[in-house]
Amino acid sequence: MSKKINEAPIDYGMGRERMSPDIQKKIEDRDTPLSDNPALDIDIDGDGVVSTFEEKLASKRFQDVVNKVKQYTGLTDISGPSAFMELQMMLQRAVQDVKRIENENEEYLENLAVDLVTKEMSIPEGAFQFDVELLSGMGQIDTSNMRRQSEEPEDEDVLEKFGVESDDAEDDLDDFMAAFEKFDMEKAKRRFINSLIQGAAKKGHYMFALVQDELNRLDPRLLNLYGVLMSIADLMYWVVPDQMTQMMAGSGEGVQGSEEVDDTTDPPTIKAKGLFFPILVHELLKGVYEVLGTQGLPDDPKAAEMVMMSQDTLPYEIWDLRLGPVIWEKFIEAYPENLFEDDLKEIQNYLFSRFSALSTEEFFEVAREIISGTEKGKKIVKRMVDEIIEELRQYDLEDALGSSDDEEDEDDFRDFLGGLGIDLS
Repeated sequence: MSKKINEAPIDYGMGRERMSPDIQKKIEDRDTPLSDNPALDIDIDGDGVVSTFEEKLASKRFQDVVNKVKQYTGLTDISGPSAFMELQMMLQRAVQDVKRIENENEEYLENLAVDLVTKEMSIPEGAFQFDVELLSGMGQIDTSNMRRQSEEPEDEDVLEKFGVESDDAEDDLDDFMAAFEKFDMEKAKRRFINSLIQGAAKKGHYMFALVQDELNRLDPRLLNLYGVLMSIADLMYWVVPDQMTQMMAGSGEGVQGSEEVDDTTDPPTIKAKGLFFPILVHELLKGVYEVLGTQGLPDDPKAAEMVMMSQDTLPYEIWDLRLGPVIWEKFIEAYPENLFEDDLKEIQNYLFSRFSALSTEEFFEVAREIISGTEKGKKIVKRMVDEIIEELRQYDLEDALGSSDDEEDEDDFRDFLGGLGIDLS
């Protein structure tokens, strides 16, 4: 199918605020890490011709960010150089005030962050270990292991891990092309999953509102300070030129949080560091979703590493932070309403893993339906949810009738989770 370019230019509505011209140009020229992603190739106007959905996502996300800034700062117009300077000054004051309060309550806020994430995601007790640290100042995060740029494997490695065996020399070129096409699809899948992970974790920047009473006991100013801090920081991703933002990401400068999953422990340990409480929550969420999303990687460890080396970079993460939140919104809009009830919230985690574990062909087919907001997409998601719930009920029944041997039960449960697309090893 042919593709239209610039089908839906950036829509600013009635607002005067504008994103940086180079960011807008990259989006409209389809020059971002998500521009050629199959999940965003959607027939917008129903004429049978695919066009990029990226401009619509960016328009929605930018307007949401602008509205958040106005909500927390009280400003009605944040366009122009003078408004930019005022926002920078507000941001600096918020940073200073927040750190004065947080530095006196570090342990309490670290525990609160873990409690908030485990409750919000309905994480069963003992599913993860958490190692968290609320940092007292900038420059305390080791960025040496963070990937600054994409690293592509050698052709021989791609053929070895993504190719098929063939004895017919005439098929060599076709086999070569097929291997790279398969690798490209796996990369695109990882790119989209990364955007979902960042989008899901980005809500952590504003989950402080869920612990309003606890924060008010520390200092009644914290809620608004966090709102000012995180909303202006979000805006900077859009109004600071992309070239400058990418240079900072490439150097590791300004990194305010980090997460790492240690899968050598049992259960896995999520290690998270953050300069501020909302960032610490964000990193914890990202770690949990990272574990759930690994089901979307190839089974072969070397092939999985090749995909991650290509896609898991700081510069790419900038675009995940820009567009991921609205992509995640589209994803959860497809959830059945009952999935938000307390007794079913845990199913959301199983659903994310099962969706990630789909084959690339199925993955992008479902993703396009979800992003488009179609009834078909909602029916697919509901069917997946119903299957998970039924499998959980079946497991509970078998567990009640089965062996009481703890080790055997644990092996059975791991096998059951494997059937749901979840690997805890």
